[in-house]
Amino acid sequence: MNKLSLFVIIILSFKTNLIFFPFQLSSHELSPNIVNLQLEKNRIDIKFTTNLEAYLAGVDFSIINNTNEHDEEEYYKKLRKLNKSELTEIFLKNWDSFISLFYISLEDGTKLNNFNFSKVDTENIDNPDVSRLSTVHFFIENPGMKSFTFQASAILGEIIFRQTGVQNGVTQYLFTGEKSEIVSSVAGKPIIWYDTFLEYIPVGFTHILPKGLDHILFVLGLLFLTPKFYPLLLQISIFTLAHTITLAISSLKIITISSKIVEPLIAASIIYIAVENFFNSSLTKNRSITIFFFGLLHGLGFASVLSSFGMPSTNFVWALVGFNIGVEIGQIAIIFVFYTICIYWINTKNYYTKFISMPGSAIIAAIGAFW
Repeated sequence: MNKLSLFVIIILSFKTNLIFFPFQLSSHELSPNIVNLQLEKNRIDIKFTTNLEAYLAGVDFSIINNTNEHDEEEYYKKLRKLNKSELTEIFLKNWDSFISLFYISLEDGTKLNNFNFSKVDTENIDNPDVSRLSTVHFFIENPGMKSFTFQASAILGEIIFRQTGVQNGVTQYLFTGEKSEIVSSVAGKPIIWYDTFLEYIPVGFTHILPKGLDHILFVLGLLFLTPKFYPLLLQISIFTLAHTITLAISSLKIITISSKIVEPLIAASIIYIAVENFFNSSLTKNRSITIFFFGLLHGLGFASVLSSFGMPSTNFVWALVGFNIGVEIGQIAIIFVFYTICIYWINTKNYYTKFISMPGSAIIAAIGAFW
């Protein structure tokens, strides 16, 4: 079987998957929870955006990144079939458990815990196989508009935290169980560029490790082409340049493409790169062009992650640069570990291709085909 015929089979298989199992790669992934908080008239208004079905199914957001990985997957699917009013009814039965996951602490140590329910807004998505987001609106009285900190239980995972309604309000990416900065009703200090830059580096890193399995597999596909360091460095440089371009363009809203299109194409790129390793053992001009094209796709994937965060209007460029550097650090970490363990010690041995490159590429291609 030559390279062309194998490629045709891959494309036909991929096309079949799109027809019968559309967008499986992204339809069950969990995005970070979002808290929009506003102080008004002696109370704190909170909007908590989440995958409510995942929460009700008992998903620990700090551990599970995909609802298919959860033991209560069937219950999640049952909840996903409910309409807004039915879902809200079940949620209200769990209200006491839900509000116990949020902690509002005044500066003097007093805990505010008398939360009040307002409403639930749920996206209208007819396809039960596609996840949807719900926003829970609730509030708590805060006489005197005293300053406080916000914290959520570790089971809610990482949280995008935003204070609205005040100039330079607190905006943070809260890691699992992390407490926010002090929130007050007065305008905050201007946000320094390097604070935004440093804040978004770990956001980019965690999108690769541990959450970016698709990008990890693609990088490993590049790694398995040859054990020589220079071709590896050149491939990674081409990939980095390409995804940086589309990450910037898409984040600036110059070009916007739905993740429902981008994510399946990323899966196809993983398959192609892995299969090509069976036919090439050196870096060619055609492969370099292919890597650049696929890098553009992956940049669009990174941009969809940033859009779910809601990029800051202040120091936007520095947030973008920090995120991209975090992504690169994650990629370098993967390359360093695998190159040291799997390639550096074996690259002079005849069985490298037979026992490292080919099996590794086959596994990568199989995972991409499954997606």
